[in-house]
Amino acid sequence: MSIPRVTSRVALVAACALLAGCGTQGSPSADPEPSGSRSGGGAAQRAWAYEYVSDVDSVGSQVLDIAAVSGREAWAMAALGDPGGSGPRMQMLRFDGSRWQRYDLESDLRDALGGGTLSPVSLHAGAGSAWLFGRVHHGPGTSPTAVAARYDGDRWVAVAPPKADEVAGVAVLGASDVWVLGQPKQQTAWHWDGHGWTATQLPLEAHAITTETAGGDLRVAGNVPNPEADKADETDPDHPKPRPLRLAAARWDGRQWRAESMPDVERADAGFRGCRTQVRTLAARGAEDVWAMGIEYGPYTGPRYTPVGDRPCALHWDGKRWGTSRSLPAGVLDAKRVRGADGKVSRIARPPYVAGTTGKVTEVDRKQSFRLAEIVPVPGTDEAWGVGSAGLGAFGEANFSRAVIVRCRP
Repeated sequence: MSIPRVTSRVALVAACALLAGCGTQGSPSADPEPSGSRSGGGAAQRAWAYEYVSDVDSVGSQVLDIAAVSGREAWAMAALGDPGGSGPRMQMLRFDGSRWQRYDLESDLRDALGGGTLSPVSLHAGAGSAWLFGRVHHGPGTSPTAVAARYDGDRWVAVAPPKADEVAGVAVLGASDVWVLGQPKQQTAWHWDGHGWTATQLPLEAHAITTETAGGDLRVAGNVPNPEADKADETDPDHPKPRPLRLAAARWDGRQWRAESMPDVERADAGFRGCRTQVRTLAARGAEDVWAMGIEYGPYTGPRYTPVGDRPCALHWDGKRWGTSRSLPAGVLDAKRVRGADGKVSRIARPPYVAGTTGKVTEVDRKQSFRLAEIVPVPGTDEAWGVGSAGLGAFGEANFSRAVIVRCRP
């Protein structure tokens, strides 16, 4: 079973986080039971194991993002406590096939950074290549600048970034074949051909792009623009009002983006209410097997109108049209669960507790949380990486946080 990429971007405060390409949504910041314990449904068939644990930090160390190139190469970005500093600093970590260790990214990108501070950063991998996109802050009174870089097998090399206000999605299809979605309302996708970026116009506001084509076409998904609803939000932009969504997709035919219609969510049948939130992930399993997924927030959309019991929704491309689907693809669902090829969901046990401020696991340390910000597959395997933190909050002097990277094996 090939596990597709799972990402919630919790660290980047995504309000409608989707555990991408893998099926059912669950809380990415869940606090699962310790390894070997029971939490209903029988014994765990898989368990997370620590591959990297940072030093104890009282401020909030955590691993924010990860990109897996192969079974022997992966990259991660972490916010790690800086002794004597004012707070966590961004630090790149590298997996060389045997262990994780710090990597001096600032040395590689010294000229591109210009003495500034890199944050935030998103990592992306595909077709044996690794890329990063981020912002460089140059101090008070200045505007951040965009930075992009690729790993050339020896070091990170800066490339001219696309002229996008933000990076909403990335597909690395080859060393000279990279796509970047700009801010959705710009309706623009940028393509890297090895020499520069070319802007292409999208027929929709895209929120997701297929990170691999699996023998099919490259696709994006999002929604048809709704100017009237956008205007209604101008008075209170931080709390968007409920509105119907017209979901849409588009495929790249080699020359332009061709629009594809998706089921009208306002007319979805009673047995499946349709997606009333943005599609956050596209997963291509084949030319006739593409999944677009989001999280159903009851009758409304947006973080302000989120009732208890949110559930996943999925649309499926069968080679001819997009339709609703009650089934979901196999893969790791979240920090606690994995869906098998047979559709059955089994539990993933959490790793053992980590030591707190005393250097041991005390009774109060057993109240620690284990939170994953992102989960990605290990290419060519049934394994997965998870990144996040293990820590303790609201316990006074016992508070601590450790940045962690875990691995799940069958």
